[in-house]
Amino acid sequence: MRRFGLALIGLAATETAVFASFLDTDFWCRTYGCAVAYDTETYDIYDNWIFASQSCCVGFGQKMDSFYPNFQNLRTTGTTDLAPSTLGAGQGFAMGITQNGSTVSESVSSADGYLDASDTLSAFSLSSATDVMLDGNGKRYSHSFWITSRNTRFSLRALASIAQVSGDFQNTITLGDIKLSTDVVTQGNDDGFQFGNRANNSNITIINAVDDLGDMTGVAQRLIHFGRRQGIRQSSGDLGDQTVRIDFLYEMPDYDLSMGVGELNIDVLFEFYREANVNP
Repeated sequence: MRRFGLALIGLAATETAVFASFLDTDFWCRTYGCAVAYDTETYDIYDNWIFASQSCCVGFGQKMDSFYPNFQNLRTTGTTDLAPSTLGAGQGFAMGITQNGSTVSESVSSADGYLDASDTLSAFSLSSATDVMLDGNGKRYSHSFWITSRNTRFSLRALASIAQVSGDFQNTITLGDIKLSTDVVTQGNDDGFQFGNRANNSNITIINAVDDLGDMTGVAQRLIHFGRRQGIRQSSGDLGDQTVRIDFLYEMPDYDLSMGVGELNIDVLFEFYREANVNP
């Protein structure tokens, strides 16, 4: 946490103008390059400088480590309200159900968006004529975070794994069944949070070959390549103005009763890698 604290002290002592961030003044980022993940409250700095050995630099194609991690939570796309970073014990997502094309009435008692042991769903009956499937809201989940950088080419990679599976889902649902869509929003206003006014969106490439979680097993796969040598930061500004937003949309497979019942917990790990001046 030391580096984050020094940045705050420096800004307070010098009374830096409002439109300034550590990207503009940080020695290691300015000199050796860095990438940053931001959630509108805290951030992680991923440096090319290797603080553990006090040496330069992370090799091309190698992972950039965050020496002083602060970033903890992902945001739900379309809002800057915090989304819980992990599910607690006994929690899960509520799956929307449709019956013969009409939404079945259901109620979740808690306001955190997850099912807890004390939550209840209204009762409904099934018959041989019932057509059960996930509805649009139940099939899809999205989240976002903001990224910026200075003086480095880098990529965002991800590794997916099944943390826990039980019941029939062990045999009926795989990582390859869960679709992934990736998008970059270069400028906008997210529930009052203004971003991208001082960001450069040139040479950002989404790797379209990665379109389901099965593509990200075993070895972390590149999702997005940021090929601009000067980085996303375009000019001096606050951290929000220097960021672009990355959106991820997960889509569950079409469900029918033959898939049975069970629980499926999936981990998706995001990492930054330094990249050379090559096409993605």
